[in-house]
Amino acid sequence: MPATVAHAGATWTGVFFTYSAMSTYWTGRVLGWAFLADPTCTTYAKMTSKAVARLIVRRGGDEGIASRWEPRVEMATLCLQFVTYYLDATVQIVYIAQYFGQTFTGWKMCGASWAFFIGALSLPIVQIPTIHDSGKVVLLPCASVIITLSVFFGEIFSTRPWEKCDPGPTYGKIVTSGTIFSSLGNFAYGFGGHGLYPEELREMKNPEDWAKVLNLTYGTMVPIYVLVMYFGYKAYGDFAKGNINLNFPKNAANIVSMMMQSVQCYYGVFFTNIALMMRIETSLGVDPTQAWTVVTKYGVTPQVFRFVFRTAFLATEVLIAAIFLAVSGDVILDLQSLVGAIGMTAMTFFLPSIIHYAFNMNERSSIAERMWVVTNFIMGLFIMFSGLYGSLDRLFGSKYENQCPARYVYSPADPADPCYVSGIRY
Repeated sequence: MPATVAHAGATWTGVFFTYSAMSTYWTGRVLGWAFLADPTCTTYAKMTSKAVARLIVRRGGDEGIASRWEPRVEMATLCLQFVTYYLDATVQIVYIAQYFGQTFTGWKMCGASWAFFIGALSLPIVQIPTIHDSGKVVLLPCASVIITLSVFFGEIFSTRPWEKCDPGPTYGKIVTSGTIFSSLGNFAYGFGGHGLYPEELREMKNPEDWAKVLNLTYGTMVPIYVLVMYFGYKAYGDFAKGNINLNFPKNAANIVSMMMQSVQCYYGVFFTNIALMMRIETSLGVDPTQAWTVVTKYGVTPQVFRFVFRTAFLATEVLIAAIFLAVSGDVILDLQSLVGAIGMTAMTFFLPSIIHYAFNMNERSSIAERMWVVTNFIMGLFIMFSGLYGSLDRLFGSKYENQCPARYVYSPADPADPCYVSGIRY
């Protein structure tokens, strides 16, 4: 978030963040209302396809036409969801690889080598059959978030670069259309869990409590986002990095933070993959929850099929992560923007507008509600295409420079660091 402020500028950040928080809270509620209206919408793809079919009939179309379009829309949405969360899992692997490389500096490994190492460590967790089964370990990433935030604010307030450092942070660097548009994708990524909301609703014992879930989530995370953006940018200014730990000195607290974030991302590799893997497995006629005594049509038990398939699936993500780790630039920030622009914008902003119109609106809906839906739809399209332009522009501008071993520069060693001249003063 601090790096996004640096790339977009404080004014644009305030505008984009405020709109994103308001809009995505509403679209989250929309998906809950649609699920309660039709509990057979157990996946995002199915919910979207049913919404389009309803719209066709409502606009005077034939039910036969609606039934022909429904599977096409479902497949298109499924492909969008697949690409989005496939790349998101790749981002998580890149994160962990960088954290491990930063922590275990005595291991002289290339960035790509770390990616393959992380893939091996991730193999056991992707074997968890369903989202519901992961509930036993979900407290671990939650605890790691609290520890990580504690370290973040502890590092900032113990060093206070805006007071104690020379030359100190700088603010207001020249932003370009590419960096501004790229930040749109990053905000979509920051609020972009909606693409799995129907799947999560399906797993809930009491989906009617969805509003409480969103209230708790947004009531907690939006203030945290604001504090992280404000103090992170105040401390490091234009030098704020997508990998914020490189803005800190290499001390024990920073290492603990990186290990805790590795736990978060480790869980993220599972969570972003599980819906994709399960969908493919079930479409192939394999139920990943069945017992060892069952033999699939492929001649092996579901557990053996799951192990082979998910291992191969994870391997492709690791390979792509290794490629991205071999390019220059703030690859994490650019990758997040790309993922946010490709699919999270669609599933978070403009597709819920269609779903709301189909499931929740009628001729008695107010003009204000209709205007909001249209505005949200248009803004979603704008964020998607502008964010895609910005992220691809920056990624294609990066250079291939595979580092062996991977090198990471902590504060205050970088000449552009706010504390480069004075050093760290606690």
